[in-house]
Amino acid sequence: MPQSAISQRSIAKAIESFREYHNVQVRVLRREPDFSLMLYERGFPDWLLTHAESEYGWEWMRIFMSLRNGTFFVPSAAIFNDTSILERHITQRDALALGEAFAGKLVAFASLLSPAGESVTRSLELDGFSVNEETLALVPLEGPVSAREEEDTLAKLVRGTGLPDHEMILKHMTDAHSLYLDAKYHASVNESRNMLQALIDGISEETSRNGGHATDLPGGTGNRMDYLLTVNFLTPGEKAALGSAWGSLSAGSHPGIPEREQARIGLVLALELSQLLLIKFSNWKSNAYQKFS
Repeated sequence: MPQSAISQRSIAKAIESFREYHNVQVRVLRREPDFSLMLYERGFPDWLLTHAESEYGWEWMRIFMSLRNGTFFVPSAAIFNDTSILERHITQRDALALGEAFAGKLVAFASLLSPAGESVTRSLELDGFSVNEETLALVPLEGPVSAREEEDTLAKLVRGTGLPDHEMILKHMTDAHSLYLDAKYHASVNESRNMLQALIDGISEETSRNGGHATDLPGGTGNRMDYLLTVNFLTPGEKAALGSAWGSLSAGSHPGIPEREQARIGLVLALELSQLLLIKFSNWKSNAYQKFS
């Protein structure tokens, strides 16, 4: 089965966007939107539009679910009296790949609709994509980083380390994500910073409790980064990188960078540095909280 590049969160946002667009058209303009015409104009094939209307009645949840599980391309037995058409005309693998491709184009189109399209755009950015508005293609953002994949990796690492406050760390991550989707960019940056702070605190406290180091545990995030350098958990380069990221997340606005981009980059930066800390902490514990050989 081909891997889904678009998160279920983005699919849900697209469904909401189509529904909101429909509701506004009916409530304000007193007319049903003509999705067949709108999508045909943007290059969608006529057979897909006919099927979406006749078989699904533009019920977007069913359309997206069927596209992603491959059943969209199996005509109704009530019409054809034959449910084996998938096997004779298109393989399951091809159906899944084709369904994912059309789901992506529909999500891209949903991002252009008012009033809820902006939330689709923000969700896609966390999946690692922007939208080419002319072709409805999903374009990977610079670099291979997807916040969704990084969050999944971080969640596994956090739960595997045994840090006492791992649920709080995960809550900061989830809140940073949710606030970004709600366009609360400044608050999202704060939660990204809080995630890093919670990790630094947790690692420092566990090291002080179990490592037998002569250096006393200080208070304050900056002092605790110095503490982790002193006890040889961090290298000077790692401490400098962590300090720079912390300073950037704490600095407020950055002239010349839109708030949305600050929040997105801040979340990805915090996720990457948090993974570095957790991978290192796992080995640190195995090494009895002592200097790596």
